[in-house]
Amino acid sequence: MKYLLDTHVLLWAIMDSEKIPKKTLHLLEDSENCIFVSPISFWEIAIKHQLKKLNLRALNILHIPHITEQLDFTILNPEPYDYISISQIPQKENHHDPFDRMLIQQAIRNNLMLISKDEKFKQYEENGLQLLWE
Repeated sequence: MKYLLDTHVLLWAIMDSEKIPKKTLHLLEDSENCIFVSPISFWEIAIKHQLKKLNLRALNILHIPHITEQLDFTILNPEPYDYISISQIPQKENHHDPFDRMLIQQAIRNNLMLISKDEKFKQYEENGLQLLWE
């Protein structure tokens, strides 16, 4: 299977894997699965870290892409259509986060199952989002 990690799942895989349910953690560790990370997540981490909304503890932010590759995750190379097609995803009344919406669109467009704990993502299943958190 092919999966896309939400930003918080990427950070938990790096720093707090006990926050990830065992079944999901096994999927991440199974070499038969292809685990993707979007550069959107790196951008989100950088912005939130700079605004002091994200504490990375002793983790050097510049090491995150390298650690991602060490975990055997694949960095998704988005195409221009991944960005522009965000307009195809309806903006839900209670969900305006542009990083989330980009990840949702990338998952839908690339037929990837999105791994996320975010309950707000469920409302995008009607738009074709495949969601996993177990």
